[in-house]
Amino acid sequence: MTAAGLRRGLVAALPFILSNGLAGLVMGLTYKGLGLGALQAILFSLLLYSATAQAIILSMWASPLPIVAMVIACIATNSRYLLMGAHLRQLFDGLANRKMLPSLFLLADASWLMTSSDAERNGPDAGYFLGASIPMAVGWIGGTALAYVAPLTANGSLKLAAALLPTMFIATLVPSQWKGTKSLWPWLTSGIIALVVARFVDPSWSMLIGGGCGTLVSMMAKTDG
Repeated sequence: MTAAGLRRGLVAALPFILSNGLAGLVMGLTYKGLGLGALQAILFSLLLYSATAQAIILSMWASPLPIVAMVIACIATNSRYLLMGAHLRQLFDGLANRKMLPSLFLLADASWLMTSSDAERNGPDAGYFLGASIPMAVGWIGGTALAYVAPLTANGSLKLAAALLPTMFIATLVPSQWKGTKSLWPWLTSGIIALVVARFVDPSWSMLIGGGCGTLVSMMAKTDG
Protein backbone atom coordinates (compact mmCIF):
# COMPACT_ATOMS: atom_id res chain seq x y z
CA MET A 1 0.00 0.00 0.00
CA THR A 2 2.07 2.90 -1.30
CA ALA A 3 1.48 6.65 -1.23
CA ALA A 4 2.20 6.80 -4.97
CA GLY A 5 -0.52 4.23 -5.61
CA LEU A 6 -2.93 6.17 -3.41
CA ARG A 7 -2.32 9.36 -5.41
CA ARG A 8 -2.63 7.51 -8.72
CA GLY A 9 -5.95 5.98 -7.69
CA LEU A 10 -7.32 9.30 -6.42
CA VAL A 11 -6.50 11.07 -9.69
CA ALA A 12 -7.88 8.26 -11.85
CA ALA A 13 -11.18 8.17 -9.94
CA LEU A 14 -11.83 11.93 -9.68
CA PRO A 15 -14.52 11.84 -12.44
CA PHE A 16 -16.59 9.60 -10.17
CA ILE A 17 -17.17 12.51 -7.79
CA LEU A 18 -19.40 13.94 -10.52
CA SER A 19 -21.05 10.76 -11.80
CA ASN A 20 -21.57 9.20 -8.36
CA GLY A 21 -22.57 12.60 -7.00
CA LEU A 22 -25.37 12.92 -9.52
CA ALA A 23 -26.46 9.34 -8.87
CA GLY A 24 -26.43 9.95 -5.12
CA LEU A 25 -28.43 13.16 -5.63
CA VAL A 26 -31.16 11.28 -7.50
CA MET A 27 -31.16 8.58 -4.82
CA GLY A 28 -31.30 11.16 -2.04
CA LEU A 29 -34.22 12.96 -3.67
CA THR A 30 -36.05 9.65 -3.88
CA TYR A 31 -35.47 9.05 -0.18
CA LYS A 32 -36.64 12.59 0.49
CA GLY A 33 -39.82 11.94 -1.46
CA LEU A 34 -40.49 8.85 0.65
CA GLY A 35 -40.29 10.93 3.81
CA LEU A 36 -36.88 9.80 5.11
CA GLY A 37 -34.89 12.36 7.07
CA ALA A 38 -31.46 13.57 6.00
CA LEU A 39 -29.59 11.51 8.61
CA GLN A 40 -31.53 8.36 7.69
CA ALA A 41 -30.79 8.81 3.99
CA ILE A 42 -27.10 9.52 4.53
CA LEU A 43 -26.71 6.48 6.79
CA PHE A 44 -28.57 4.41 4.19
CA SER A 45 -26.06 5.35 1.48
CA LEU A 46 -23.09 5.09 3.86
CA LEU A 47 -23.83 1.73 5.48
CA LEU A 48 -25.40 -0.10 2.56
CA TYR A 49 -23.26 1.69 -0.05
CA SER A 50 -24.60 -0.14 -3.09
CA ALA A 51 -26.50 1.69 -5.81
CA THR A 52 -27.95 -1.53 -7.18
CA ALA A 53 -29.11 -2.85 -3.81
CA GLN A 54 -30.51 0.54 -2.79
CA ALA A 55 -32.42 0.83 -6.07
CA ILE A 56 -33.89 -2.65 -5.61
CA ILE A 57 -34.93 -1.80 -2.04
CA LEU A 58 -36.67 1.33 -3.29
CA SER A 59 -38.54 -0.73 -5.89
CA MET A 60 -39.82 -2.94 -3.04
CA TRP A 61 -40.82 -0.02 -0.80
CA ALA A 62 -44.31 -0.52 0.60
CA SER A 63 -46.27 -0.17 3.82
CA PRO A 64 -45.58 -2.19 5.88
CA LEU A 65 -41.96 -2.60 4.81
CA PRO A 66 -41.12 -6.17 3.65
CA ILE A 67 -37.95 -6.25 5.77
CA VAL A 68 -37.12 -9.95 5.28
CA ALA A 69 -37.55 -9.74 1.50
CA MET A 70 -35.44 -6.57 1.39
CA VAL A 71 -32.61 -8.20 3.36
CA ILE A 72 -32.65 -11.27 1.11
CA ALA A 73 -32.63 -9.04 -1.98
CA CYS A 74 -29.65 -7.08 -0.61
CA ILE A 75 -27.68 -10.23 0.14
CA ALA A 76 -28.41 -11.70 -3.30
CA THR A 77 -27.59 -8.45 -5.10
CA ASN A 78 -24.34 -7.85 -3.23
CA SER A 79 -23.09 -11.44 -3.26
CA ARG A 80 -20.81 -10.55 -6.17
CA TYR A 81 -18.71 -8.52 -3.74
CA LEU A 82 -17.65 -11.76 -2.04
CA LEU A 83 -15.89 -12.80 -5.25
CA MET A 84 -14.44 -9.34 -5.80
CA GLY A 85 -13.21 -9.18 -2.20
CA ALA A 86 -11.68 -12.66 -2.45
CA HIS A 87 -9.86 -11.59 -5.62
CA LEU A 88 -8.48 -8.47 -3.91
CA ARG A 89 -7.47 -10.48 -0.84
CA GLN A 90 -5.48 -12.77 -3.14
CA LEU A 91 -4.06 -9.80 -5.04
CA PHE A 92 -2.88 -8.13 -1.82
CA ASP A 93 -2.01 -11.30 0.09
CA GLY A 94 0.79 -9.58 2.01
CA LEU A 95 -1.42 -6.83 3.40
CA ALA A 96 -2.47 -7.03 7.06
CA ASN A 97 -6.20 -7.50 7.75
CA ARG A 98 -6.28 -4.29 9.81
CA LYS A 99 -5.54 -2.41 6.58
CA MET A 100 -7.38 -4.66 4.14
CA LEU A 101 -10.76 -4.91 5.86
CA PRO A 102 -11.41 -1.15 6.26
CA SER A 103 -10.49 -0.67 2.59
CA LEU A 104 -12.95 -3.38 1.53
CA PHE A 105 -15.76 -1.41 3.20
CA LEU A 106 -15.46 0.99 0.24
CA LEU A 107 -15.43 -1.77 -2.40
CA ALA A 108 -17.42 -0.93 -5.53
CA ASP A 109 -17.67 -2.47 -8.98
CA ALA A 110 -15.73 0.39 -10.56
CA SER A 111 -12.92 0.45 -7.97
CA TRP A 112 -12.49 -3.31 -8.35
CA LEU A 113 -12.30 -3.04 -12.15
CA MET A 114 -9.85 -0.14 -12.01
CA THR A 115 -7.66 -1.86 -9.41
CA SER A 116 -7.53 -5.11 -11.39
CA SER A 117 -6.57 -3.20 -14.53
CA ASP A 118 -3.91 -1.16 -12.70
CA ALA A 119 -2.44 -4.31 -11.14
CA GLU A 120 -1.87 -5.72 -14.63
CA ARG A 121 -0.01 -2.59 -15.70
CA ASN A 122 1.85 -1.54 -12.54
CA GLY A 123 1.67 -4.49 -10.16
CA PRO A 124 -0.64 -4.93 -7.13
CA ASP A 125 -0.92 -1.85 -4.93
CA ALA A 126 -3.62 -1.62 -2.27
CA GLY A 127 -2.97 2.12 -2.12
CA TYR A 128 -4.41 2.43 -5.63
CA PHE A 129 -7.55 0.57 -4.57
CA LEU A 130 -8.07 2.84 -1.57
CA GLY A 131 -7.36 5.95 -3.64
CA ALA A 132 -9.81 4.91 -6.35
CA SER A 133 -12.50 4.08 -3.78
CA ILE A 134 -12.50 7.38 -1.90
CA PRO A 135 -13.82 9.71 -4.67
CA MET A 136 -16.57 7.20 -5.44
CA ALA A 137 -17.74 7.12 -1.83
CA VAL A 138 -17.46 10.90 -1.46
CA GLY A 139 -19.56 11.44 -4.58
CA TRP A 140 -22.24 8.92 -3.65
CA ILE A 141 -22.70 9.91 -0.01
CA GLY A 142 -22.16 13.60 -0.70
CA GLY A 143 -24.77 13.52 -3.46
CA THR A 144 -27.27 11.92 -1.12
CA ALA A 145 -26.67 14.65 1.44
CA LEU A 146 -26.90 17.38 -1.21
CA ALA A 147 -30.44 16.27 -2.05
CA TYR A 148 -31.61 17.60 1.32
CA VAL A 149 -30.23 21.10 0.83
CA ALA A 150 -30.79 21.54 -2.92
CA PRO A 151 -34.12 23.10 -4.01
CA LEU A 152 -34.95 20.11 -6.25
CA THR A 153 -37.60 17.41 -6.47
CA ALA A 154 -37.44 13.92 -7.97
CA ASN A 155 -39.18 14.75 -11.23
CA GLY A 156 -38.76 16.69 -14.44
CA SER A 157 -35.15 17.08 -15.55
CA LEU A 158 -33.91 14.74 -12.82
CA LYS A 159 -35.69 11.83 -14.50
CA LEU A 160 -33.53 12.50 -17.57
CA ALA A 161 -30.45 12.66 -15.35
CA ALA A 162 -31.31 9.27 -13.86
CA ALA A 163 -31.62 7.79 -17.35
CA LEU A 164 -28.20 9.17 -18.30
CA LEU A 165 -26.41 7.85 -15.21
CA PRO A 166 -25.41 4.52 -16.82
CA THR A 167 -23.72 6.37 -19.68
CA MET A 168 -21.86 8.64 -17.23
CA PHE A 169 -20.75 5.58 -15.25
CA ILE A 170 -19.40 3.93 -18.39
CA ALA A 171 -17.67 7.14 -19.53
CA THR A 172 -15.76 7.44 -16.25
CA LEU A 173 -14.49 3.86 -16.58
CA VAL A 174 -13.30 4.05 -20.19
CA PRO A 175 -9.86 5.71 -19.55
CA SER A 176 -8.77 3.07 -17.03
CA GLN A 177 -10.20 0.07 -18.92
CA TRP A 178 -9.35 1.01 -22.52
CA LYS A 179 -7.12 -1.63 -24.13
CA GLY A 180 -7.28 -0.58 -27.76
CA THR A 181 -9.98 -0.98 -30.39
CA LYS A 182 -10.90 -4.43 -29.05
CA SER A 183 -12.47 -2.62 -26.08
CA LEU A 184 -14.82 -0.64 -28.33
CA TRP A 185 -17.58 -3.20 -28.98
CA PRO A 186 -18.12 -4.32 -25.35
CA TRP A 187 -18.30 -0.68 -24.21
CA LEU A 188 -20.66 0.34 -27.02
CA THR A 189 -22.86 -2.66 -26.25
CA SER A 190 -22.95 -1.78 -22.56
CA GLY A 191 -23.80 1.85 -23.25
CA ILE A 192 -26.54 1.19 -25.82
CA ILE A 193 -28.20 -1.60 -23.83
CA ALA A 194 -28.04 0.46 -20.61
CA LEU A 195 -29.75 3.41 -22.31
CA VAL A 196 -32.46 1.20 -23.81
CA VAL A 197 -33.16 -0.48 -20.46
CA ALA A 198 -33.21 2.89 -18.67
CA ARG A 199 -35.65 4.28 -21.23
CA PHE A 200 -38.06 1.36 -21.62
CA VAL A 201 -37.65 -0.77 -18.47
CA ASP A 202 -36.17 0.82 -15.32
CA PRO A 203 -33.03 2.94 -14.74
CA SER A 204 -32.18 0.88 -11.65
CA TRP A 205 -31.56 -2.19 -13.83
CA SER A 206 -29.73 -0.44 -16.65
CA MET A 207 -26.15 -0.66 -15.35
CA LEU A 208 -26.54 -4.30 -14.31
CA ILE A 209 -28.05 -5.47 -17.62
CA GLY A 210 -25.86 -3.21 -19.77
CA GLY A 211 -22.71 -4.35 -18.00
CA GLY A 212 -23.74 -8.00 -18.30
CA CYS A 213 -24.31 -7.69 -22.05
CA GLY A 214 -20.98 -5.90 -22.50
CA THR A 215 -19.20 -8.64 -20.53
CA LEU A 216 -20.86 -11.30 -22.70
CA VAL A 217 -19.63 -9.58 -25.89
CA SER A 218 -16.12 -9.34 -24.40
CA MET A 219 -16.12 -13.06 -23.51
CA MET A 220 -17.30 -14.01 -27.00
CA ALA A 221 -14.55 -11.88 -28.56
CA LYS A 222 -11.89 -13.60 -26.44
CA THR A 223 -13.31 -17.02 -27.38
CA ASP A 224 -13.19 -16.18 -31.09
CA GLY A 225 -9.63 -14.91 -30.70
